[in-house]
Amino acid sequence: MKIKINNKEVEAAVGTTLAELLEQQSVPAAGIATAVNGVVVPASARASHPLADGDSIVVIKAFYGG
Repeated sequence: MKIKINNKEVEAAVGTTLAELLEQQSVPAAGIATAVNGVVVPASARASHPLADGDSIVVIKAFYGG
């Protein structure tokens, strides 16, 4: 299935969870916020959040400074 992460299209197997996709794409699990189709998915729910063909994921990395 085709999924977009920050507007980059990637391929994923049917049944892939958000946590699995992030790991496959080498996105570190700590220090990020995630949303799927505009809905925030907390870190505690990523491993159980199934993805579907056409989903759009936004990953925001926290950083310090000003």
